Amino acid sequence: MATMKTLQDRIHGARAAGFEADLEATVNALFRRYPALCGFSVRDVATGSKELEAGQPERDLVLAEVGVYPWPGYAQSGQLLSGIAVALLELMDECPEARELLRGRTFARAIH
Repeated sequence: MATMKTLQDRIHGARAAGFEADLEATVNALFRRYPALCGFSVRDVATGSKELEAGQPERDLVLAEVGVYPWPGYAQSGQLLSGIAVALLELMDECPEARELLRGRTFARAIH
């Protein structure tokens, strides 16, 4: 019985690592697509801001604290919010497990 549990743990761990890799690829693509994007959070609707519900990726999740690097002539637009939401929706369509990986997380651009 212990051998079976160990095998199940390895399979679960491998699947979880795959989900994390898919999530990381999606978030990295967002940062490449939107150079002004500094970061964003995904929260439960119950704790999210009503103002951000238009950009909500799913009914129980909402984009929050979307940060952009300001520069002259740049105005944050609905295109940025909808672009993030669409990318996250596509990820959740392809990988429903990503919903729980997104919940309560903050993603920030890595600057080296």
